[in-house]
Order: sequence, then C-alpha cells, then structure tokens
Amino acid sequence: MKIIIRNATIFDGGSTVYNNTSILFDETGILNIGKYDAAQHAADAIIDGTGKYVIPGLIDCHVHMSTGFGEGGAASSGAEAAFLAREVLNYGITTIRSCGNGHDADIEVRNLINKGYIKGARILASGKGICITGGHGWPMCFECDTEAEVLKAARTQLKKGADVIKLLATGGMGTKGSNPNAAQLTEGQMRAAVEEAETLGVLTAAHCTGLEGAKRAIRAGVRSIEHARLDRCTAELMKEYGAYYCPTIITRYNILNSTDPNLAWLRAKANPQDLVEKERAIRLCLELDIPVCASTDSGTGPLCPLGPSTAKELAIYVEYGMTPMEALRSANRTAAEMLRIEKETGTIEVGKSADLLLLSKNPLDDIKNLDTLICTYHKGVLAYQKYKEMQL
Repeated sequence: MKIIIRNATIFDGGSTVYNNTSILFDETGILNIGKYDAAQHAADAIIDGTGKYVIPGLIDCHVHMSTGFGEGGAASSGAEAAFLAREVLNYGITTIRSCGNGHDADIEVRNLINKGYIKGARILASGKGICITGGHGWPMCFECDTEAEVLKAARTQLKKGADVIKLLATGGMGTKGSNPNAAQLTEGQMRAAVEEAETLGVLTAAHCTGLEGAKRAIRAGVRSIEHARLDRCTAELMKEYGAYYCPTIITRYNILNSTDPNLAWLRAKANPQDLVEKERAIRLCLELDIPVCASTDSGTGPLCPLGPSTAKELAIYVEYGMTPMEALRSANRTAAEMLRIEKETGTIEVGKSADLLLLSKNPLDDIKNLDTLICTYHKGVLAYQKYKEMQL
C-alpha cells in the first residue's frame, strides 16, 4: 500500500530538514521525497502533514527484552520479549539492540519477527552474554575464565545467529554482591571474542561500569562501550580506537530517584555524583567527537520500562549539552551506523526502509515533543496510531 504524508517538515535523521515536503512510501521502502504534486498520483492513501513533523523511527541501542537474569524460565522470557518487541512501536522505537538474555529469547523472537509469524520492531539480539565465573550478570551469561572458554562461548552464540556478542568487562549494579568498579574480563579474553565476531561482521558490546574494565574493552577492539562514566583519559582512548559510547543514563537516574524499599540495596551502590560524571562523559564525547548512541538499559519492570525510557534518555542528553538535533541523531543515523544497518534504516532517504514517525510538534525545537507522537510506521506499515480516524 502506497502512502503519502504531504506538506510536512521532515528531519532526515542526520543534519537536513526539509520544509513543506512530502514523502511517499510503502512496504518496500521510501519511494519519493519531494513536492506533493510529484507523487500524489501514485498514493493509495494521503495523510495531511501540514503543521506536522516526520522523523526516522528511533533506535535504542541497549535494552533487555525480558528478565535478562534468567528468572521465570524460557517460556516466560520469550513471552515477555515478544510483547515488548511489539510494545516499543507505540513509543516510536522501530529498532532495538538487545544486550543480554539468559534464555536467548531475544534471538528466538527476532527470528519469529523476521519470518513474519509475529509483529515487532527490528531486533539485533545478543542472547546470552559472557562473564567471569560469578561475575556481573552471571545468571544470563556463559561463565568463562580463560581465553579459550570465551572463544567457545562467542562461537556458541555466533552459531545461534547472534547479532552482537555481549561482554561483561566489569562488575555491575544489578548483581548483588558485585563491585561495579571492579574489572573482570581481561583484555585478552575480550579480544578473543572480538576477533571471532569480526570475522562474521558481528557487533560486540561491553558492559563497563568501572574505568579499568572500560579501557581493557576499548583496547580489545570492542565496538561499543556501555554505561561507563568516562574520564578524559578513557574518552581519548575511545577516540583513538573508534569506539562508540552508549551512556544508558536514565537507568542510573531512576535508581537514584527510586523510593522502592526493595531496591534499597541498589540505591546503596549508587551515588548522586554518578550523574555529574555521566554529564561529564556526554560533554567529553561532544568535545572529542566520539559518537554517542541512544541507549537506556531498559527492560521489564517499573524501574526503567522499555519504551517510554528512550525519549527520557534523549531529554537527558539535551540537558547535558546536546542540541535536540544531536540527541535525535544519536537515535537515528549514529545508532544505525554503530549497528551497521545504515543502508537499511536510521535516515530518511529514498530506498531505505520506511521507519517513520509523525509528530504534532517539532522535536528539534524541544526534544520533549517526542511525546507528541501521532503514528509510527515500521517498514512502511502502520504500527501505531494515536487517533482512530487516521486508520488507513
């Protein structure tokens, strides 16, 4: 079905804004970007975009699609993952990178979506991660203590079709008894996984709360560094090695502001200074031109729910020094480049997938206007709509 949104303001996901422009698309991709008269004859349905705004679908580069630590069993994990894959479309998120699942449910749900059996966002999945014995996230990981064991675990996930190999370079907040700043996997262990993944063009990501672990991961060639509260030395090392940064600030923000007595142990690990250091990390990335990718560490449960957390993460980036365009780019072009899917999505260009959001207010004026989402198109198909009368 060919659809045209006419006379809208279009942000391409990079640095270009088109005023009073129309976009024609269908399930095969974006067919035309230009003036309304040039494409109206080809449309099966017409949406008046006057006074409205079109941007690419959002990409969240770090989520957990179910109880990642393995609770609930494989069936429960799969059901949660399938639900969330569909739910995120209601928040304008058309692509997610799943960074750890104890039952490989993210891989299985991705496969079902790709086969057309269920509906959901585009998923890049890691399945089980790799940590040291008793390390952070051990219930959802292969526990490995030698380079050979890490290589075997990486090959196991590659055999399953993982899109990303998740490495746990340090301790973490979410594992009771774990020291978040303690380095865990060695540089050599991570390099073994990276080299194996790169032979197939598969992504790597490293959980790094402490800086020593982050430096090991960077030197090992890990593509994206998750969570780290960067100092200048670590940021300069990232710049040297070409690593991407996934800040996941909203999770720490929510931990510090939670009043849930069941999370007291988690709050005890956090420090209000953490957010000051996260702001410093964003400003260092802006100064050194280190690519920042929108990422939340969100998942199931009320602490950091997958879906609404992404827009809140982008709002924090703006608060910490980004322009709204830079924040959106972190969830559009930059995220797609890090995920190596930039030929498919991430920007609005003829020939790319029609992952599109229609908004009633301009997010380039105020990033919080992402909350004015009217409808989401994923691969050219209407996936969410706010108003029933817009049904096509």
